[in-house]
Amino acid sequence: MNRYIQGAVSTNSIIATDTNLLKMIFKKYFSYLLIALSAELFSSCDKAATVENEAEKEFCIPDSLMKNISFDTLKTESVMSTLRLSGKIACNDDHVINIFPLVGGHVTKVQVSLGDYVKKGALLAVVRSSDMANYLNDFKSAKSELVVAKKNLEVAEEMKNSGVSSEKDYIISEGEFQKAIARFNHVNEIMHIYGSSAEESDSAGSSYLIKSPIDGFIVEKNVNAGMELRADDANRLFTISDLKEVWATANVYESDIAGLKLGDNVEITTLSYPDRKFTGKVERIANMLNPETNAITVKIRLSNADYSLKPGMFANISVFFPEQQNMFVVPSRSVLFDDNKSYIVLFHKRCDVDMKQVKVYKTFNEKCYILADSIQEGALTIAGNGLFVFTALKKLN
Repeated sequence: MNRYIQGAVSTNSIIATDTNLLKMIFKKYFSYLLIALSAELFSSCDKAATVENEAEKEFCIPDSLMKNISFDTLKTESVMSTLRLSGKIACNDDHVINIFPLVGGHVTKVQVSLGDYVKKGALLAVVRSSDMANYLNDFKSAKSELVVAKKNLEVAEEMKNSGVSSEKDYIISEGEFQKAIARFNHVNEIMHIYGSSAEESDSAGSSYLIKSPIDGFIVEKNVNAGMELRADDANRLFTISDLKEVWATANVYESDIAGLKLGDNVEITTLSYPDRKFTGKVERIANMLNPETNAITVKIRLSNADYSLKPGMFANISVFFPEQQNMFVVPSRSVLFDDNKSYIVLFHKRCDVDMKQVKVYKTFNEKCYILADSIQEGALTIAGNGLFVFTALKKLN
């Protein structure tokens, strides 16, 4: 009986011991299982977060914005510089007529004032001149002599044909006729040069009529009624210019001559029209320096069809010329400024855009010359409405 009881106790102990062992093994396995499941779960969460972050970092330009942005191709150009000059508007020498007195006399009438527009042949002034009276007398005398010589020639021809006079008499008459023609033509040409139209009240024919040889404006006037003129006077009476083309003249100092060439583009503004730009090209560069100013004179031809530019106006002159270097150039609107830095937005495709920091070398006529690394010529930049794209890219970075 005691043995049986001892055997039963021993068996129960073994069973109890096995049960405890199984519990321990299950607990340890379950712990490993929980750890493995937790690690897998956390790994899956990390992967999902990474994918989500990558998705957040990718930016695509909305379709509505794509319709409103513009692009520009990145290219290299010669860097342009500007030479600032001060100058004046002047008459174009090729379209200016100076009128000098051809005879001496007394000025009785002046028909025009400074700045007046006159037509070709318009009367400018009247001068009473004894020289003109003498020319008129010579003209009348030459005309009478021509009439007489012609009549003598006709008589000599009739007498030769009837046998009354010889061939020699006819030849002499013909020679006199030719001399009379030559003298008449000479005096007539003088009258034409000095003005053959006398006033109705001038019976002596002493009026010297000064007329305009071209259509244009009176840009200089140095005569008034009552003045006495001399034929050898070197002072001009009138200066007339059509002003359809004018010069802008400026002095260029010796230090700036190297950058100046014929054909350089020029922009000009004036005090009268500060918001209007007149364009032209450098057409003449003097080859001699003024010893007093150490400068040369430059002339720019300007079209002036509406007569806005007046001789004597002050002009601000900007001459554009290329430097001896090439750089990337983009429109000024393509360059964005943020935190004292300059950026451009490069476009590859709708979901592939990035911003690139650049250094602006200079800005010229709405163009920016930039210095940048790892950018290739031909790349596309967003030139219009790029601020939204830039702001979105900055938030992602």
